[in-house]
Amino acid sequence: MTKVILISSFLLMSFLAKAQDFQGKAEYFSKRIAKKKTEKVESKTKEPIDPELEKAIQEAMKRASEKQFSLTFNKAESLYEEEKKLDKPESNSDGISVSMSFSSAGSKYLNIKEKNSVVEEEIFGKEFLIVEPLVQPDWKLIDETKKIGDYNCFKAELVIPVSEKQTQDYEDFLKREEKKPALFKMSKPEDKVVTVWYTPEIPVSFGPDNYWDLPGLILEVNDGTNILLCSKVTLSNKEKAKIKVPNTGEKVTQKKFDEIRKKKEDSMKNEDGVIIFQH
Repeated sequence: MTKVILISSFLLMSFLAKAQDFQGKAEYFSKRIAKKKTEKVESKTKEPIDPELEKAIQEAMKRASEKQFSLTFNKAESLYEEEKKLDKPESNSDGISVSMSFSSAGSKYLNIKEKNSVVEEEIFGKEFLIVEPLVQPDWKLIDETKKIGDYNCFKAELVIPVSEKQTQDYEDFLKREEKKPALFKMSKPEDKVVTVWYTPEIPVSFGPDNYWDLPGLILEVNDGTNILLCSKVTLSNKEKAKIKVPNTGEKVTQKKFDEIRKKKEDSMKNEDGVIIFQH
């Protein structure tokens, strides 16, 4: 594996030295990983939910999780964005229609030359720019290979520890649980193992979402809940379009953003810890 890493590093340096105007674009799609066993959702009266409604909910969750993204990159920068699309309402054979959407991901910009990142986020309509120095991920390179399309790929894993926010949210839930049992339980947060596949045949150190610092473009990501898979890569040494850095919103650190979000969410929660949206 060491030999592979050395060869990949050499390819990366020689390629980038020659391709000053090199630019590329990778297109990804996401899909939710189906669970083998699903717990039945029950109402407050402990009666099982209607099977047709449960089926409609599952289908809506599947549609909401299936998104498309693009990653534009050059030798030093990358910009990861969700491709916008209009969803048309769907209903099953019994006429039951359920609409569901997950919050749209903001643009994510990385600059490995300047060692910084800029991420777009919003809190109930207010826009923010989270500006942070890049933290080098502690990848574990694994001696496994497979083909993704026409590219030979290598495997790597990354362990993401439980964050302070996740720990605090769980502790807050346990305190509420002592006073009044919650309808929906919260699982204790655990470290997340992310598995990726990258190809040294495209020698740039970027990938979808916030994943980077491998000797090749990351073509597939599996975080245990969702899979991101590259469907198309376009490369050019003639393209000179500048990668746009996100610039809309109040600049904050990740810590400050988390504090603002928690304060806003706490102000909108009822005694059961559920956020109430008022029209």
